[in-house]
Parts: sequence; structure tokens; C-alpha cells
Amino acid sequence: MIRLTLIIPLALVAACSQEPVLDDVTQNNAQEMEPLGRPDPVAATPAPADATDTILSAFQGAWSAKAADCGKGSDVTRLTIAPGELRFYESSASVTGVTGNRQEIRVAARYTGEGETWEATRTFTLSADGNSLTSDGMTRVRCP
Repeated sequence: MIRLTLIIPLALVAACSQEPVLDDVTQNNAQEMEPLGRPDPVAATPAPADATDTILSAFQGAWSAKAADCGKGSDVTRLTIAPGELRFYESSASVTGVTGNRQEIRVAARYTGEGETWEATRTFTLSADGNSLTSDGMTRVRCP
């Protein structure tokens, strides 16, 4: 009798449940979808005439906010610019596009760092003597 008094309330609670009951155990909540087709062809945006994926040699090298910090592993301002790569203290980037001139370039790149990936474009401005580089409000000096 005690078992029956426990089972009846449980059966009533289960019967009042808000969850939908599936008639077929193979049924799921997915709706019918149209088959996926190929995307419509889209005309590619032409790149500017001066576009490339290589950073000019004048911008390449090691850079730091202070010359005294050059070569120190703990320098959080360090930046190394290679022809197709940017390396910062805790991130790096593969260059996907470069536009500009000998004084200022815009570098589009795919970044990775601290477990994340993102895409961004940065502008780098080189001083007239080629010994300082400004980007994102920070000026760095060329390391020897």
C-alpha cells in the first residue's frame, strides 16, 4: 500500500509535465530544411594597385618603446616585424594584406594570442629617419 501511495503522486506529476512527448523515439525537434545549394558567385573586390602581402623592408626589424629594453624577454612593448608576420609580447599575426607607401602602411592580419584568434588592420607610420615607428598611439624605437 505504501508503494502505491508513492507511485500515484509521481505518476500525476509526470502526467502534468510541460515537456512535449515524442510519438516516435527517432523524432527530433529539427524542422524540415531546404537543401543547401552553392552560394551565388560574388565578384571579388579588386585590391588596391599598391596592395601586397609583404611588409616593406624599411618597416621590418625589432622595435621597442625604449632602446634600453631591446632584447629583453620581459619587454611587453616589443614588436618584431618580418615580411609576412608581426610578433608582439603575447600575440603574433600572419599578414594578409599590406597597402601604403614608404612612410605609412596599413597591415591587415590574422592574429593569435592567449588562446584567441581575431583579424585586425593596423597602421604603422615610420619616422623620416626610419628609427621610430608609431602604431596605435605607441611610438617604438628601432632595436639594434
